[in-house]
This record gives sequence, structure tokens and C-alpha cells, in this order.
Amino acid sequence: MDSEAIESLTGLFGVMVPIVAIVLGIGLAFWSVYWNHQKRQLQYRERQLMIEKGLTPPPLLLEGKKPIRPEDSLRRGTILLCLGIGLAVGTAVLQNFMDDREFVGLVALTAAIVGFIGLGNLVYYFIARRKPEDTARTL
Repeated sequence: MDSEAIESLTGLFGVMVPIVAIVLGIGLAFWSVYWNHQKRQLQYRERQLMIEKGLTPPPLLLEGKKPIRPEDSLRRGTILLCLGIGLAVGTAVLQNFMDDREFVGLVALTAAIVGFIGLGNLVYYFIARRKPEDTARTL
């Protein structure tokens, strides 16, 4: 092969890679939606058959929607607060060793944001743990 043919194949390859990636990405997304729809159809059909036979089907479980427990907020809050404190300590160290004030300011802003998100989670935990349990569970 001569150099012109190699260059044209290289150019074609450079154009085709993004196109194929986009088409496959969209195809994968549609495939996922289709199979999720099929799975739900089978679940509804199963429930319908149970009702027709006089059985009581179990309640539908919503996938990916777990209730938020106060313990989850305690864990997240502790981790994020400690991360924010660590970034703040890192900012203090960076101020002494770096001349780039913009970067140090960005790290300090990140430390404040992460720390306050963690603090918010901890406040939620302390409020939510005092809340009485559901009456349905205690009866």
C-alpha cells in the first residue's frame, strides 16, 4: 500500500470511531429500556395470573428506590465531614507551599462545600433518629 491509501484509511478510521461509538451507545440504551419494559410486563402478567387464581400478590418492589434511613445519613455525613476537614487541612498546607492562589482557593471552596454537605447529613441524622417509628411496624 502506498502512503495515500494509508492516510485515507487513517482518516476514515478517525471518522468512523466516534460514529460507531455513538450508534452503539444509543443502541445499548434502547436495548436496556426494552428489556426493562419486558421484565415489567412479565411481572404484571404474573400478578394478573395470581389475582385470577384468587391469590394475593406481594407488593411491587420499586427497583432502585430504597427508603432513606437515618443510619445512611450518619455514614455519609461522617465521611463527607471528614473529607471536608481533610481538604481544609490540605488547603492550609498548600498555602504554605504553592504560589497558585486560584488553585488553593478552589480547594478551600471544595472543602467548604463538602464539609457543609457532610454537616447537613449529620444534622439530618440527629433530627431523624428522634422521630418515632412507623406505627404500622410497632403494632
